Amino acid sequence: MVKKVIMAVTSVCAAGVIFLLSGVDAKAALPCTYDIINDANAQIAYYDQNYNAAKACEAELLAAFNAVKNNPAHSQLEYEQAAYNYTNAVNKTQWWLTGLNNAKAYLKNISDRGAFEDKFAANKAALADLTTLQAAKTDADGYVNIANGVAAQIADAERAIAGYQAQLAACPSLQAQIDALNVRLAALKADYAAKAAVASEKRAVFDNYLNTLNYKAYSLGFEDYQFNREYQRDNVDWDPTIYNY
Repeated sequence: MVKKVIMAVTSVCAAGVIFLLSGVDAKAALPCTYDIINDANAQIAYYDQNYNAAKACEAELLAAFNAVKNNPAHSQLEYEQAAYNYTNAVNKTQWWLTGLNNAKAYLKNISDRGAFEDKFAANKAALADLTTLQAAKTDADGYVNIANGVAAQIADAERAIAGYQAQLAACPSLQAQIDALNVRLAALKADYAAKAAVASEKRAVFDNYLNTLNYKAYSLGFEDYQFNREYQRDNVDWDPTIYNY
């Protein structure tokens, strides 16, 4: 009797589990995000340059103010003018520092968004790999079942032939049925060989995907986080720190 095809396809997902991919955040396409990051870096450089210049100017005007203040012969007008110039310089320095800090905060925010988008894209690609792997598994399992079905028919035919042969001495007319079953058996074996070959090819495809695709990187937890992030975007009471992905 021909042995049935036995093919242990690795189980990569629980039966009945359906993976849903939530919508892409259309508000922030990735190329645009990196354009904004470049703009934020340019703003930081701009504010940093002017802040350093303002600090240098502030130091000069402080020295000028101290010179006037320490000069016993200074007039009230000279004192007030030097004090005003120095105070104005301090205000300018603080203005440029505020701009610099805002630009840095802007960069951090957009960089965080860029990191999220990178991870979202990677997770989406991993989900596509997982879907491909699942489809290959279903395909391989299907062809194994087909080949095993033909193998079962071969086993039935072989049992029938053996049964008739046991009765052949007492009933020679059974030879005709044995001959017919042998013809059927030969056809079934040829059919089995063809279907087993296809099943082997499908298994090879699955094994290749199992070893090369990046399906293990898919995170349903991150998918849930992304969904909640979009849903709760405008909810000030939502605490995003409850998710750590």
